[in-house]
Amino acid sequence: MIRRRVLFALPALSLVSARAFAQSVNTLPGMTTVTFPPGSNSTTLAGQLAPGGRSVYYVQAKAGQTLMVSVMPVATGVSFQVFKADASLAKGADGLPVVTGGTLPDAGPTDNATAWIGAIPRDGNYLVLVTMRPAAAPTPSPYNLTVSLQ
Repeated sequence: MIRRRVLFALPALSLVSARAFAQSVNTLPGMTTVTFPPGSNSTTLAGQLAPGGRSVYYVQAKAGQTLMVSVMPVATGVSFQVFKADASLAKGADGLPVVTGGTLPDAGPTDNATAWIGAIPRDGNYLVLVTMRPAAAPTPSPYNLTVSLQ
């Protein structure tokens, strides 16, 4: 009799453990790695954002390189921020990406950058956060992000 209870309890216990484990996992939001075609130092990536939306791009760069970033069309209210190599990425309560950390000069949250050129201060992985102002357009808008690294 005791053996039967144990046999029935084991599957129930493993199911409860699996559910508890699955609930504790915090997944990161999607991020696009910027890669360059062979022989090129520039690439353009197409995206689409809803009003208030955010997308994250990841660029690996070395100290002394020049990073150039631009986004088009400007009229849709799309802009970007370039975060330092020590920035961190998380998923916000709304499911959208949240990047914390310092930004490079003139590429911060209040700069509304649509074109930017700057020197990379140290080797690392830099995050580019593309955003669309909440009231910029009534529907999702397409954009092109161009990234160059020299």
